[in-house]
Amino acid sequence: MRLVIAVDGTHLKGRFGGTMFVATAQDGNEQVYPIAFGYGDSENNLSWEWFLECLRGALGHIDDLVFISDRHASIEAGISKVFPYATHTICCWHFGENMKKRFHRKDVADIMDSAARTYSEFNYNRHMEELHRLHKGAFEYAIAAGPHKWSRVHCPQRRYRLMTTNVAECINSCLKFARQLPMMTLVEFIRNMLQKWFHDRHAAARSMRHQLTDAAHLVILKRVEKCNYMTVNPVDWNIFSVKLKGNQWTVNLHSKTCTCNKFQMDHFPCSHALAAARERNLDYTSLCADYYKRETLIDAYSVPIMPVGHPSSWVVPSDIASRVVLNPKSKRQSGRPMEGRHASSSERTTTQSCRRCGQSGHNSRRCSNPPMVNEGPSISVPDEYRRKCSICHSIGHNKQTCPEKDSTVE
Repeated sequence: MRLVIAVDGTHLKGRFGGTMFVATAQDGNEQVYPIAFGYGDSENNLSWEWFLECLRGALGHIDDLVFISDRHASIEAGISKVFPYATHTICCWHFGENMKKRFHRKDVADIMDSAARTYSEFNYNRHMEELHRLHKGAFEYAIAAGPHKWSRVHCPQRRYRLMTTNVAECINSCLKFARQLPMMTLVEFIRNMLQKWFHDRHAAARSMRHQLTDAAHLVILKRVEKCNYMTVNPVDWNIFSVKLKGNQWTVNLHSKTCTCNKFQMDHFPCSHALAAARERNLDYTSLCADYYKRETLIDAYSVPIMPVGHPSSWVVPSDIASRVVLNPKSKRQSGRPMEGRHASSSERTTTQSCRRCGQSGHNSRRCSNPPMVNEGPSISVPDEYRRKCSICHSIGHNKQTCPEKDSTVE
C-alpha cells in the first residue's frame, strides 16, 4: 500500500454503545483496504492511544508514514505520542466543512480546497492570495490550522492522491446497519465481509490484462490523450522540455521528476512525463511505482481471510481466557436512537412547499391562504387528447354521470 493511513471513529448503536475505530488504506486499484478495527468506550485520549498502540504492534516501524483524520484532538494527541516519527494530516473535506460552518461562506471553502489539492507552490500562493482578498478571517483561520496539515504542497511526506478520509468513511457506510448488532455478531459480519472482498479482488486482480491495475491504466490512457497536443524538446537523453499553450515544464526521466510536481509526489507519471517517455519509446510502466502494478495488487489479497469456526473448537490461551472484558463506559441517550446522521451545513435541505398557495413551510392540508392564481397563458388541449365518456363518447363527463346511462341498460 501507499504509506497513507486514514483513521476514524464511529459510534456503535447496539445495547451497550461504544465506539469502533477504523484504520484504512487504499490499494493500487483505488479500492478500500481495511487494516485494523478496534472497539472502545468513546473517542477519548485513552481509547485512541490504545488503538494506535495495537496498530503500531501490527505494522511495526514504517518510515515516511502519513496519517489522515479529522481534527479530533484525541487523534492528534495519540498519533504524536505513539507514532512520533509519522506525519499527521487532516482531511481537507472536513476542514472545508469547518470553514463553511464557521464563516457561513461556501466560496472560501472552495478556494481553500483548491489550494489544498494543488501540486505547485505558485498555484497555492495564487489561491491563498485570492482567499485573503475575499475573506481575511478565513485566510487567518487556514494559516492558523497549519498549511503542512492540510496542503499537499507543504506536507513533509507524500500524501499521494489521498486528501480525505473517504476510505475510512466508506467502511463506516458499509457497516451502517451492522453497527446495531451485538459485538460478536458485528465482528463476524466484518470478517465475512472481508472474506468476500479478498476473494473477489484477488480473482479480479489475476484476471487483469495489463501490467498496471485497471484504475491506474485508465488514468494513463486519459493522460496519454493530452500528449498529442504537447511539444517535446530533448535537453539530453533523460531531460526534456515539454510545452503546451505557452506553458513549459521540465521532465527528468532518470530521477522521475517534473516541475509540475505530480510525477514525484504521486510516484506516478504525469502527462508531461508520458510525452517525454514517448519521445524515447520508453515503456510507461517503468515510470510507475510498484503500488500501481498488477503483481502488487495480487500480493495484497493473496492471504485469504479464513473462517474462525465454532467457538467450541477455538484454542484460547489461558492468559486471554482469564481476562475480564467489561462493557463500554457509555451512557445511552434518552429517546429513540438516531439512525441517520446530522446533515452538514453545505448539504442541501429540502423545503416543503404548498401546492395550493405555493408558499413554503406547510402543505395543502394545513393551508389557510387563498389558492394560487395561474396568471400565465391558458393552454387549450385538443379534443382528441381529452378523456371521453365510454357510453356516449362525449367530452365533459364520464360514464357515471352520463345522461344516456339509463337508456343503455337492457
